[in-house]
Formats: sequence, structure tokens, C-alpha cells
Amino acid sequence: MDGRIRSVKTHGYHHGALHEAVLRAAVDAARHGGPQAVGVRALAKATGVSPSAVYRHVPSIEALLAEVSQIARQQLAGHLIDCRDRAPGHRTRKATARERFRAVGRGYVEFALAEPHLFDTAFAPCTEPLSKPDDPSAWQVLVDGVGELVDAGIVSASGADKAALIAWAGVQGIASILVRNALPDPVTAEQATDVILDSVMDALETIWENGVLVSDQT
Repeated sequence: MDGRIRSVKTHGYHHGALHEAVLRAAVDAARHGGPQAVGVRALAKATGVSPSAVYRHVPSIEALLAEVSQIARQQLAGHLIDCRDRAPGHRTRKATARERFRAVGRGYVEFALAEPHLFDTAFAPCTEPLSKPDDPSAWQVLVDGVGELVDAGIVSASGADKAALIAWAGVQGIASILVRNALPDPVTAEQATDVILDSVMDALETIWENGVLVSDQT
């Protein structure tokens, strides 16, 4: 499911189809207005049914928002995978691994700027548990990228978990700042993104040895 909605003009839903239509309408609402835009009356109007019909096919707005949030994260993950796989190869394994990982980081920021409301929805607080994990998972894409850095000898295996967390914090942080136009003047979005991506790579190319940080000179 790509989350994009087509206009619904009929009330003739077969069993189970209304939930799917409401979910698509909810994703579209979130794309244009963020998680706060996911409301029963708006979804009823978008799907051409009554609010009571929506309530009969959706356990709760909280559960629906959890589904929408998951779809948003999966769309983010799909974009990261596309960016990673389009990254150019290089003569050395290390250079290729760095380029692929950097492409993931830049793709994270690109998605946030292209889909700011959906990006907010992806990480909106959800009180309802989901029945299945994200597939694909944006976090797993980052973890896999760290794995490539480990295999290339750039990041130590013992520091892989820390590396993934550092990378996520860096790109999530700058993406959130850019979405909210919170950069100080005269720093541009491109400059800020480059600084964060460079800093993340510098941090990841550090080995942990007996709790002491040692710069990787290879």
C-alpha cells in the first residue's frame, strides 16, 4: 500500500473494504495536515459514509492513527532504500559503503522536507500497539547501513549499536529542525545537512576499545 487515496464516490463497500478506504483517507489527511488531521468526521466525508459507519469499521482513532503512523514510516523506509540503492559505487569497498550510508542519511532529510506532515505523523505518539512490525523498517535500513560499514572495516562491530543510534539521532534531529524552519540565519538547509552528515560519519568512524574512543585512521 502506498498510502495515496483516490477519490471515493460510492457507498457500496463490500465487507472489510470500508476499513481500507478509511485508512487510505486517513493517510491522505495526515499527508496534508499531520496527525491532528486524522478525525472521524473528515474521514467519513472523504469516504462518503456516516461517522457512525467509520466507528463501526475502525476500533478507535488511536488505533487508526497507529496504522497511519506505521504506513508513514514504511514510506520513509522505502525512500531510504531507493536512495541507498541509487548511490554510485566506488573503486573501494570503504568508499562505496560510506556513499551508500550517506545516501540513506540524505534521503531521510529529503523525505522530511518533501512530506513534512507525513514525517510528523510517522513519529507521532501512539497509544495503541501494532500487530506487526514495520516492513520495511527505517530503523532497520540504518542498522543495515551500519552493518555495511562494519563489513567494510569502517566501524567496529562492538560499536555497531551505538553507531546506529548516533546516526538516527543525527538525521532525525536535523530533519525535525528543517521541517520546522528552526535553522539560525544565515545557515542553509543544505549546509546544515552536510555538516550533520559529515559529523555523523566522523563519529561512526571511531572505534571503542576498552571504553576509550580511538580515532580510526584507516
